[in-house]
Amino acid sequence: MGSRLGGLCREARRRRGLSQRDLARLAGVTQPTIAAIESGRRNPSFDLFDRIVRLGGLPIEVRLVDEDHHSAAAAAREVAARLGDGAREGGAPEDGALRSVIDLRDALVRSPAEELYHLVADRPPLCGEPRWDALIAGVVEEVCCDRRQPPPSWTQEPERFVRPLWYLSTLRAFHEWERETVPAALLRHGVLAAAGELASV
Repeated sequence: MGSRLGGLCREARRRRGLSQRDLARLAGVTQPTIAAIESGRRNPSFDLFDRIVRLGGLPIEVRLVDEDHHSAAAAAREVAARLGDGAREGGAPEDGALRSVIDLRDALVRSPAEELYHLVADRPPLCGEPRWDALIAGVVEEVCCDRRQPPPSWTQEPERFVRPLWYLSTLRAFHEWERETVPAALLRHGVLAAAGELASV
């Protein structure tokens, strides 16, 4: 979502021929705030977003829509919830979190091209566990590349990569299999997961 809002703010500013400093002064914020919004590093409040786009002369229309429960953003929220719930209940939170990622991958693989874009376009919130943020970004990048669609820019954010490399399986016997069959996009994000581990059963 941040990159979409930032792009609209940048377009509004450029339409009026304003510098970031000029827009910041008119909107009553600092220039670094405008820069962070335009780059997608910060989401503006609704009031600030409304002020910025109106200053730029863009019309604004607000519609409330349900978030698709198969989207990357919804999957990230579900992973965070499952990791948090499992930790509180003393269960195995990783199993539920992995199920959420597998469900996301299945939905992305099955979706038509125009729907795929909408499922991955909004920047998912960080789930509080860097390994899982990297796994979600790697899965989205893998499916987009397989479908010959550019992955969304949020997949390239530094917090979506993990080092040292993370083996998805806790069983050392599976590590060689994971190293040999890991999809390139997952490896780039620092996640060693065999392609078969992410297939639906």
